[in-house]
Amino acid sequence: MEGRDDSSTGSVYPNHHIKPNSDDDKEEYKDLLDTYDETYVIQVPKDQIYRVPPPENAIFAEQRRNAVPATKSAFSIKCMLLTALVLSLIVIFITGICLTVADKDDPTFRVHRIYVTTKGKAKHKQHAFDFTLRSKNTNNHAVISFDKGGKASLSFGDRSLAKGQFPMFKQESDSLKYAKLKLVSGSGKTLPKAIQKSMNGTSHTSIKLLLGFNVPLRFKVGVFRVKRKTLSIVCNVKVKRLINRARILSQDCDYSTS
Repeated sequence: MEGRDDSSTGSVYPNHHIKPNSDDDKEEYKDLLDTYDETYVIQVPKDQIYRVPPPENAIFAEQRRNAVPATKSAFSIKCMLLTALVLSLIVIFITGICLTVADKDDPTFRVHRIYVTTKGKAKHKQHAFDFTLRSKNTNNHAVISFDKGGKASLSFGDRSLAKGQFPMFKQESDSLKYAKLKLVSGSGKTLPKAIQKSMNGTSHTSIKLLLGFNVPLRFKVGVFRVKRKTLSIVCNVKVKRLINRARILSQDCDYSTS
């Protein structure tokens, strides 16, 4: 073992190439080394070759995925709030204009005709006073609805003659409309003598009737229902003879709203 010659196997270079024996081999080997100058061979251990992303990469990707929706969500909320604010301002502006328009003019009324009829006999007599009212809507923009719940009454001095419901109807802006109002006395109710004489045609003296009614109104401008109010009217009507169709001599109406 002591006399073993290592030259028989040759020495090994660090890059695991066998040392050339001849001068020609040395030259060829030198040229080969020059060709592979600045070339590196990296060996990666098997236990560090990943077929799936490492855990820290998954955490990083999850953070980025969660961060984007949060930004979009915040932006969406801001857009929604801004849109709601703009729409609210527009609605407030339009409502303000509509309210101003609705408060501009209330409808006016005139008694156009009175027609009196009597049914039944003795204690079962019932008197009906049929009024034709001319309603004028002077508002150029608002449509007026006369809603359910309106009440009307007719009296002579301090005596009540008849009562009834005010009719429901709708009136377009800047228009005239005729409405029928029927007031009926209670069955067997005794009327004042002056009214009886006027109805029988035995008196030619003019009489003064007091017609009053309260009616809920609703104003609509375009598609917006902008105002509700109650209209109260009291009309002093002077008539001559209540036989069938009465002759209207004069009238004066007072208005109030609430």
